[in-house]
Amino acid sequence: MKIKIFLSFLFSAIFIYILYKNIGFSNILKNISILNPYALVLAFFLYSLSSFLRAYRWHSMISQIHMFDFYIINNIHIFLNNMLPARTGELGFFYLLKKKNINFSKSFWVFVLARLMDGLGLLGFFISGFFNIYLMPIIIFVFGLLMTTLLKHTIKILPNIFFLKAIKENLKDHFELNIALKLYSLSVLSFFIKFLSFYIATYNIVRVSFLQILPSYVISELSSILPINGFMGLGTYELGFSMPYKLTSLSLINSVDIGFITHLFLLISSSLLGIFSILVFKSQKI
Repeated sequence: MKIKIFLSFLFSAIFIYILYKNIGFSNILKNISILNPYALVLAFFLYSLSSFLRAYRWHSMISQIHMFDFYIINNIHIFLNNMLPARTGELGFFYLLKKKNINFSKSFWVFVLARLMDGLGLLGFFISGFFNIYLMPIIIFVFGLLMTTLLKHTIKILPNIFFLKAIKENLKDHFELNIALKLYSLSVLSFFIKFLSFYIATYNIVRVSFLQILPSYVISELSSILPINGFMGLGTYELGFSMPYKLTSLSLINSVDIGFITHLFLLISSSLLGIFSILVFKSQKI
């Protein structure tokens, strides 16, 4: 763990140095200064709505926790995950659920299921990007239907041995088709609204269409699940964001610049919701 944390800080330090040498902080501040404040307010509202949908997804899996409580827990979880190095913020989710009398075993499998749906949702977005814009919703839905059906039948035939037995026992009920599609759809919708908030926040500097920049949002989101991340995601997020730059009219430098500002909006938004939620959580009688 200590090595992972050290590597997180090292990776971020190298990224900040490269950012300074190739773009310069003055250019970044210049781009930030031309962002539309009204667009930022709307973007923050959409980001909050995305968080609400993710909380509703958690609530759908553990209904004994109140919807508002899950919204607070989700905000804190995302805040810690964005701020702490080496994915250590994930531990906060299990701690918060334990405070709500949910044992580790249940919270762990719910967490696994949510991450699985996130992965499928992002993969659905990525695959749909190769098709016509009007076909994208259909491709995303069909992909989700196929994958959830496949996983349902795969889980059913798993042998009752070792960890496979635990997977079968803890996930089989969630892969009834209507439940699995609901969870998948909530993941997709929350990601879409989140990506839309990023686009609106940085609209003045992006200068390409939402569909063109969508692969950057998807891959940068996927980069967050890497076992080693930069401190606050600095470096890994921007690297993921800039990878598809050749699919747009943006240069690599511009893509990194926009990725950094998008990441900054993400960190500030999650911090505002997270700090507010921490204060609310501490005020509650557990």
